[in-house]
Amino acid sequence: MDAIETVLGQGHNRFNIDKFNFQTWEDFNKFKKNKSIFLFGAGIGAEFYFKNCADNNIIGVIDNDIKKHNLPIDFFIDKIAMDKCQKKNVMDVSVLNKYKKDDIVILIANLRYSKEISRQLESLGIENYFSILEMEAIKRKSYSEAKNYIINSAMTANTDKIEPNKIVFYSTGGYFGHGKYIAEELLKIRKDLDIVWIVDDMNLYVHVPKSIRLVYGKYKNKYMPELETAKLWIYDNMVPLHIKKRPEQIYIQVKHWSSITLKTFGYDVSSFRKEEADIEISKYNSKLIDYIITGSKFDTDTCRSGFLFEGNVVEIGSPRSDILFKGSECKKKVCNFYGIVNSKKILLYAPTYRCKQGVHFKPEAYETNIDYELLLKKLTSKFFADWIIVLRLHPIVAEASKNIKRPEYVIDASDYPDSQELVAAADIMISDYSSIMFEPAFVKKPVFLFAPDRKEYINGERKLLIDYDCLPFPNAESNEELAKNIDNFNQEEYVRELDEFMEMYGVHEDGHASERAAKFISDLIDGKRS
Repeated sequence: MDAIETVLGQGHNRFNIDKFNFQTWEDFNKFKKNKSIFLFGAGIGAEFYFKNCADNNIIGVIDNDIKKHNLPIDFFIDKIAMDKCQKKNVMDVSVLNKYKKDDIVILIANLRYSKEISRQLESLGIENYFSILEMEAIKRKSYSEAKNYIINSAMTANTDKIEPNKIVFYSTGGYFGHGKYIAEELLKIRKDLDIVWIVDDMNLYVHVPKSIRLVYGKYKNKYMPELETAKLWIYDNMVPLHIKKRPEQIYIQVKHWSSITLKTFGYDVSSFRKEEADIEISKYNSKLIDYIITGSKFDTDTCRSGFLFEGNVVEIGSPRSDILFKGSECKKKVCNFYGIVNSKKILLYAPTYRCKQGVHFKPEAYETNIDYELLLKKLTSKFFADWIIVLRLHPIVAEASKNIKRPEYVIDASDYPDSQELVAAADIMISDYSSIMFEPAFVKKPVFLFAPDRKEYINGERKLLIDYDCLPFPNAESNEELAKNIDNFNQEEYVRELDEFMEMYGVHEDGHASERAAKFISDLIDGKRS
């Protein structure tokens, strides 16, 4: 019994598209002669093909994900693909209309949607297509074995030496946070670094300096070799359990808040919610971390608890908060981005997400039903200026902003690349429990709190590290109370209370934390610190 008969004889291995039950690699290699090849799917399947085949007549890679279009193919696939493809960027399927259908052959490289893609091609009148996964399944007489083989082949273990000047950054999937400002400061003082950034959002491509290399965080085969060969890792989140650190590598945890945070995090919040998987991740990270960069004594103490960490802490301030000392520059940038008249005042409304408890805690956007009309009226009468309101949801739930009803005078900035630039551009902030509330206060800007679900949140979702009533910001649980707080606001009293609060928690931001962090990291690279 040959391979094809084996597949056809096992019902659970039969493919939904009839031709896939008969096509073999031998068939494909004969058929592709004198034809132009397109790979459909920028991912692991394509990487497997490029590494194992020596074709020189490949036009390029197409994909249905519009976010991948026009980006370099080596952002998703090994750089070997750049040498083998005529077209260097990922293309839309519409490019096939430019070719005679008999002159091309499509190799479906997507490992999940070969059936759907084949039907899509049929609808375009294209019949010359093969599937990498199905052909490999026939070769191996097992669908699951074929899939595992392709994935493992594309993600072979990296045994290369560690590169002493390579640094890998990860900032919750985007290009922002402490890491962004540390990296850009490092680029100012050194020209010999290979800085790699792991991102989940391809749209960030245009916002990153060209001297920083991006790798796609959705594909292990792209970022794992970078991590395995980097001297330093700089993370603002937990390193996943599947990532192994070599003894000579250095892991610096920079966290994703400023010099003071309101809520418990890491191990403390996971144990409060009894999330066993997250507890294990916290314990795993505590063993890997070599340094934590903090901004105050309070920050250091809470990081030791939240990260279960007893090692080296470097108190240098909040690198991401440095931009707050360049407010006019950021306001001009934000106003240009959204077409706001520069003379208008900006209110930034930045509520955090809530977690719906089911089997796990699932982050969800929360509509506080803030009264924008009343808010705008009070701002105008109190501060004698024209105002624009900017809504910024937490990055984890940013997509939900599209479903939130808002007046025309409220700008949705939930997808703006860097929240710190929004904070720096704003004149006033309203938040609820987000620790971003402290950052405008570093430069004495007014902050108001609006928390209608205060009791439910504090008692059921997150423990607080600071008594909510002891915060230096007027807090309200209703729109009427918020309006009253704005009416009664006194800048002099606010600054006095603010200074006392910051002194109590040892927070002294000066706009130069990223410089200190870059110097520390540069010394680590040069072996001047142990």
